[in-house]
Amino acid sequence: MISELQPLLGFYEMQRRTPPAIYAYAAKTMPTPIQFFSVEKVQAMLNNPLLTHDWVSLIQRGAIVPLDGQMLWKTVLRKRLLFMDKAAMNAAIAEGAAVLVEGLDILDPDINQFVARLDELMPCALSNAVAFFSQHGNEAYKGHRDTDDVLVVQISGQKKWEIFEPQQRRYLESNDLSRAEMGTLAATVTMNPGDALYVRAGVPHICQTSGAHSLHLSFDLCDRTPNIEQISNEANQRYNKSAANPYQPAATVTARYVDLLQSAAFQSALSVATTTTRQEATRFRSRIANASGINALKKYI
Repeated sequence: MISELQPLLGFYEMQRRTPPAIYAYAAKTMPTPIQFFSVEKVQAMLNNPLLTHDWVSLIQRGAIVPLDGQMLWKTVLRKRLLFMDKAAMNAAIAEGAAVLVEGLDILDPDINQFVARLDELMPCALSNAVAFFSQHGNEAYKGHRDTDDVLVVQISGQKKWEIFEPQQRRYLESNDLSRAEMGTLAATVTMNPGDALYVRAGVPHICQTSGAHSLHLSFDLCDRTPNIEQISNEANQRYNKSAANPYQPAATVTARYVDLLQSAAFQSALSVATTTTRQEATRFRSRIANASGINALKKYI
């Protein structure tokens, strides 16, 4: 991991030791100007001929700019080599569109090393890294609340965050929130280059590009603990092998099901599943590093 990111990692470690109720903010966490990432680097990523529409989202005047129709291919040796005509993307950005670049941990090995350190301090996570570039008057997202904790660092420009009182974490109906749906305003934070922000899951927020532009990185600390679908699937299989006696009232069936969920055997199985998932995530993170792992040609360079 590059040394420039060490102060940001230290800020994150503090939040993990004592998680804030709503958010934590630290001005000038990283020395500026920031070297490891920039608007120029975003442009270089967008200019990568192998980058497809799956990696990029454009938002213009609150609507997603469709890019799938810009995908082309050239047949070489009976294989389709995919690429994108980026004229429409370039025009939209020139007219003020906001840009999201996903998968930074795959595109940049230094960022992948940093995200690996973030994952290490979580019980069970495989985090994402996203670049948000926006221009004055055109934001990527409306009011929303994230399902996971988020670590943010401002790279360039300025971004104003309005942060609201925390709500119940949920997986549905968390986007495009009105101010009434976001509730009570807790704080307003203006992010400048080098500033760091940690926002808890379920905390509504809305952002505004207060200057000409803004570029920040968002590290989504994605919770990979076995979810309710996985848990209920395992519980259903166990119930099918050890069901309630026939013709019992629904309350008895429910009680039997709850007993299975609370049993020591079931809880032990969940603990093993969590450990396994964490180990698999760690191995997968190392394989992401191999996306930029070719060095066998060095002897000829």
